This record gives sequence, C-alpha cells and structure tokens, in this order.
Amino acid sequence: MTDASVASLVQLVGGRLIGDGTRRIVGLGDLRTAGPEQIGFVRHARYHAAAKATLAGALLIETEIETSASQIIVRDVDVAYAKVALHFHPVPRASVHSVHASAIVDPEAELEAPVVIGARAVVGKCRIGSGTVISPGVVVSDGSTIGRDCYLLPNCTIYSNVQLGQRVVVHASAVVGSDGFGYAREDGKWLKVPQLGGTIIEDDVEIGAGTAIDRGTLGVTRIGARSKIDNLCHVAHNCTLGTDVVMAAGCMIAGSSTIGDRCVFAGNVGIGGHLQLAADVRLGGGTIVLKDLPESGDYMGHPVMEKRRFLRLLRVLRGLVPGRGDSD
Repeated sequence: MTDASVASLVQLVGGRLIGDGTRRIVGLGDLRTAGPEQIGFVRHARYHAAAKATLAGALLIETEIETSASQIIVRDVDVAYAKVALHFHPVPRASVHSVHASAIVDPEAELEAPVVIGARAVVGKCRIGSGTVISPGVVVSDGSTIGRDCYLLPNCTIYSNVQLGQRVVVHASAVVGSDGFGYAREDGKWLKVPQLGGTIIEDDVEIGAGTAIDRGTLGVTRIGARSKIDNLCHVAHNCTLGTDVVMAAGCMIAGSSTIGDRCVFAGNVGIGGHLQLAADVRLGGGTIVLKDLPESGDYMGHPVMEKRRFLRLLRVLRGLVPGRGDSD
C-alpha cells in the first residue's frame, strides 16, 4: 500500500500546510465517507459545510476553513487532486519482464525489456519500448512501434505502420490506424481506395475506449503531444491534431482537417472535412463546424457561430414562444 505524509503531499502539489503535516495518508476519499487516512478535496464553497464535518485526515482546498482535518491550500484544487491521485494510482508501468504463455509474439518482434504482455495478446513484427504494458487481448500489428511506458488496455487494436510515442495510453477496444473511409464511384459502384499511409500518436496522448483513429491515405494522421481524446470519438484519415487538444465523448472529425493547438471540444462535436481550425478554439457541445475557424475563441451551434451570438439567438427564440421567457 502506498502511503505519504501530509507534508510530502504539500510538496507534491506546491501548496501551503495548515495543521498536522505528519499524518499518514493512504488514498483519496469522498468528503462524506472518507476516513482519517484519506485525503478529500473541496472544489467549491458549497462543499465547505461537508468539509467542516468530514473525518478525512487532510483536505485539498483553496481557502482555509475551520475543520479538524489538515489542510493543503492550493490555487487549483483540480490540478492538485490530479497530482495526488496519480501519486496513489499511477499509470501501470512494466518493472519485470513478463510474457504470458497464451500470448502470441512474433520471433522478430523487438521487446525492450522490461515489457509486460498479457494473456491472448498478439504482437507482430514490431518494436515495443521498455516499461510498456500490453493488456490481455491487445493486437499490435506488423511494422508498428510502441514507445516506452505505454499502457494498452484490453482488446485495443494497433494496426500496421502506427507509431505511438512515449507514455501513450490507449483504452479498451480503441482502434488506431484503421483504414480511412476512402472510395471512388464508378458506374454506380464504389471502389475501395487503399489507405497506404500511417498514424503517428505523439508523447503523452490518451485515447478513450471505443475510439477510432484512421491511418492516412498516403501521408499520416497525426495526434499531437499531450492531447486527450475521450471515448467513442473518430478522427478520420489525414487529420492533424495539434498539441494539448481535448475532445470529449462522441466527437467526430472528417478527413484531412487540421485542428490547432489547445483546442477544446465538448461532447458530440462534428468537424467537416478539409477544414482548418485555429489554435485555442473552444466548441460547445453538439456544435457542427462546416467552415474554417481562423480565429481563436468560443463557438457553438449549427451553423457554428460565436458562442455569445448563439446564446443571444436562443434568448430571442425563447421569446417567440408564448409563455416562455429568458428564465426558461
């Protein structure tokens, strides 16, 4: 069991200590149910009453309150919580080389020990970096490269000619490097266009469960460093995502579109093909983008427009319905 003193957690998050720094903490807990060996977190003043009554041994909080718990005062509780949670629950890394007896590993595969390969996994003629964990049922195809300290969860599939950087996480049933949706029409029939390119996933990317990222037609599909893609998303062939892009569940990006650095997409956003989005574009849930967005900012709606304009439009529309006002 991992444990830590409150004082060491203060150093970890760069906070300020109020109370006893010698208390030992073994994990995180909800304010209402946490015990004296757990740390709770207070994101908003509405939870101050629960924090004052909690039995937790320590709290992550922005402002000091009256409570028996030790307090770690931080500027951003969410960031501090993430750091503490990762301390107690780090992403798995291989420390001892282990290949399950039921796994199928090509004799020409390059395994940079230590690597863990789970039951029924299939590893082709590829390269796996040290520290990487391949969970049960994972398939890594010929010609792919998996960087160091990656974590591939059960039944995800890495097609051929895929490059994963360092510390990439791919969740269950995700597919990386699948064929793009490429067809040519002749005499009313569809002919498949072979997808001959590759897929590059840069360092520290996380790909959610059930997400599909297509390979390029001739070039590559690229996901920039530190980007986070939620469950059930789709990135089509030849797309490029910049660094630190975040996409919530259900987002879809059509082929050959380029997404700038630090863009943030809420759930169920749709991006048309061959579009350019500037850096720092933020899209509200359900937004459909069918034109370039060359300026950073907040957008929403279908057709897409500046978020402030969209909200004003909604107020006008509500005013057109008898008996409904801006408060509805």
